[in-house]
Amino acid sequence: MSTTTVLARSARAEWSRIWSVRSSWILAVVTAVAVVGLGTIIGIDSSDDPSGPPPDASAWDGGQLTGMFALFGILAMSVVTSAADHGTGAIVPTLQWTPRRGVLLAARAGVVVATTTLLGILLVAAASVVIWAFLPQLGLPVADGAEILGGLALVYASGALLAVGLALVLRSTAGGLVTVIALVLVLPPLMAQLPYDWAVTLSSLMPGSSALFLIFGEGPSDDMTTTSTRLTLAAWGLTALLAGGWRLMRTDANR
Repeated sequence: MSTTTVLARSARAEWSRIWSVRSSWILAVVTAVAVVGLGTIIGIDSSDDPSGPPPDASAWDGGQLTGMFALFGILAMSVVTSAADHGTGAIVPTLQWTPRRGVLLAARAGVVVATTTLLGILLVAAASVVIWAFLPQLGLPVADGAEILGGLALVYASGALLAVGLALVLRSTAGGLVTVIALVLVLPPLMAQLPYDWAVTLSSLMPGSSALFLIFGEGPSDDMTTTSTRLTLAAWGLTALLAGGWRLMRTDANR
């Protein structure tokens, strides 16, 4: 059987595995409620504000503010779907079904990253539409939407790669969640508050700071740019995936 055929079969199996467990649906629904709910709050608050939104703003700008909530859901869903079968021991029949571990790695990473990234983009787009419903004067320009959603897609894909890699390295849902939350949510702002230049520099090199910069336009260091933060996120995601792939292919899967 050709590698392409096995990859396609494995990808279909990974897609079915994601949506055949209750946790995936719960995470998707909770993320949707959080993102669209925040979009609704932004729309209501902005419509009641006498000063109104900035003249050059669009509904996409408000939707972008919900992007961090979508990122947290993407990270959690990526970890859970990547590490769950290691915790239950189901990885053994998975590898019996797909003994080519490199193919399994490609299928799992590709399907999880594509699924969670698409989910995040759709939710941010939905939040933007909700904001536009409350503030129709803002409009939904196609060019602005393509730029904002495209930038968020890179953030989400890199974050999902990071989560998948950590899940495969640690082979633990709890360990993967704690680690990815620490790298994205806890350590960057904590390090940025320390009165040391090295701490601020270290914070700016963490994936959480890069994600915050690309979503909100602010970061712990003035040296951060769109290009540098995108490269930082991509480097973290690819490095984590390489580490997770190495462990998957070089060590016993049930250990």
